[in-house]
Amino acid sequence: MSPILAELRVGDHVLVVHAYSTFMILAWAVALTVGTLVARRRGDSWWRALSVLSISLVAAIVGARMLDLAVDWGYYAEDLSRIYGLEFRGFSLYGGLILAAGAGYLASRAFALSPWRLADGAVPAIAAGIVFARIGCFLNGCCFGTVTELPWGVTYPPGSGAWAQQIVGGQTGLLGLTGMVRPVHPTQLYEAFAAIVMGAVALGLLSRRDASGKGRFPAGMPFMAFALGFTLFRLGNDFLRVQPPTASMPLWFNPVLHLAVSAGTLGVIITLTCRRLPLSHPSAA
Repeated sequence: MSPILAELRVGDHVLVVHAYSTFMILAWAVALTVGTLVARRRGDSWWRALSVLSISLVAAIVGARMLDLAVDWGYYAEDLSRIYGLEFRGFSLYGGLILAAGAGYLASRAFALSPWRLADGAVPAIAAGIVFARIGCFLNGCCFGTVTELPWGVTYPPGSGAWAQQIVGGQTGLLGLTGMVRPVHPTQLYEAFAAIVMGAVALGLLSRRDASGKGRFPAGMPFMAFALGFTLFRLGNDFLRVQPPTASMPLWFNPVLHLAVSAGTLGVIITLTCRRLPLSHPSAA
């Protein structure tokens, strides 16, 4: 685990390849590529799908920064230029997902694509993007979890964020000054695993067919199932994550946000299900 993947010497200059920025770019590129290929395979216009996904990606980046402003204002207060800075830091996942969903809906309408059909096809892209982004977080040493004695706990090196947090929190005592670091929950990898599992569930729903060859679930159900499952997992995972010292949000903010998203998603799932159910008619006397 290292925030630096490689150092490349070009003449008298050294080019540092950072893990977080590299995997974030990979997440964006993979998401666009996978989403476009899936749309094309399902018979949709690939260039229209790419256009909608590109608009959604831009909205996701903006939304992620906007939410991060609210939850981690202390970081931006130190230097206001960070608000519009291009450095790879300061992105809150659900700010991006929520704004991307709204932008994707409007864009799909503008490009004459079915929003629900495109959303279902975008699940693999979203899952892949989350996986790559969280691997970048894991290597970078951010978004780590609380101290754990479980065998899969991860020990970051001295000088890392986990090391600094444990010293400030008194979890290592004076030994922390000598370089001792206690293992923590790899919450980044937990989320990556959850994205893979829920992505597989959504694809399973998408592939189910009835006797006539039609999908057994209404359009939009696979996407909403992914959203609900991942959000509920995120709700629990956040209790294992350590808040950054610059965080300005109250402790109840993330649970309320995830509960609100879960409730809204469940409401949509119920609506889609009710629309799919056949109407019953009283039998003739």
